[in-house]
Amino acid sequence: MNSINIFKKFSTIFISVFLILLTLGCVNTKLDNGVIELVDSNAAEAYKLKPLDPLAIRFNGIIEQQGILEVIIDEQGFISLLHLDPINAAGLTTSELEEKIERSYIEGEIYRNVSLNVIMTSKAYYVQGEVMQPGQFQLSSGTTLLQAIATARGYSPYANKKKVTITRQGRVSEYNMKDIEKDPSKDIKIEAGDVIKIWTRWY
Repeated sequence: MNSINIFKKFSTIFISVFLILLTLGCVNTKLDNGVIELVDSNAAEAYKLKPLDPLAIRFNGIIEQQGILEVIIDEQGFISLLHLDPINAAGLTTSELEEKIERSYIEGEIYRNVSLNVIMTSKAYYVQGEVMQPGQFQLSSGTTLLQAIATARGYSPYANKKKVTITRQGRVSEYNMKDIEKDPSKDIKIEAGDVIKIWTRWY
């Protein structure tokens, strides 16, 4: 086998592998040294904090703030911490919030050195009204309105499928579940703190 055939065979294998990786959601990035680095284009972006998200903050080496502090981001997106003005946490990742809090303490000359960890705690939504098992449920990534109602064991015999509301950060939105059941692309993604209410059907 001459060098030309070897090159053609190698090129065919390389192209095949590249197309497979591209199909799997990978893209290439050429580095300064000419090496191609494969990057998963489907990788999930870091979660951005939202109002009503619950947080646990652990301070390291601060005597007056020992243990774990549990806070909830308020409806305006702020959290309140000892010695600091309210901090806007909405729209940040947990790592970005850690840096912001540490910087606020140091620049405010409250602590010379401060280290802390911010983690998300369990998020929940609420289902009320005409379902078989109303109550509080843990929010999983990607939970939709249809799934939330199913988790509450479905509708009661008196449920009005044409009137289901979601209260989110003080705003109420109304949905016709019969339309959503016919076209699942219209389904709504549930967020932490959502209050879902299935109203009563009047005969």
